[in-house]
Amino acid sequence: MALRRTGMRTNEEMLAEIEAADGPEPLETLEGPALRELTAARLDRDAALKRVDEAVLKAREAGASWRMIGAVLGVSKQAAARKYRAA
Repeated sequence: MALRRTGMRTNEEMLAEIEAADGPEPLETLEGPALRELTAARLDRDAALKRVDEAVLKAREAGASWRMIGAVLGVSKQAAARKYRAA
């Protein structure tokens, strides 16, 4: 079952965009512990969003309803279905 992600880019898409960009490496331009922490937090967030995508897919494959998934995610069943429904 393939998921359609509306409004979200995959890590692979973001990585391809970064690699295609001209200029210095984004992480090389950051200095100081606060910016390093911000970078780490962003990477953690990206990984967490990917885990949510994968967990939704597994939940659907296990028979969870959009109502149940929406309740766990804190959104309506319509919002969950709209964001993650299979193409």
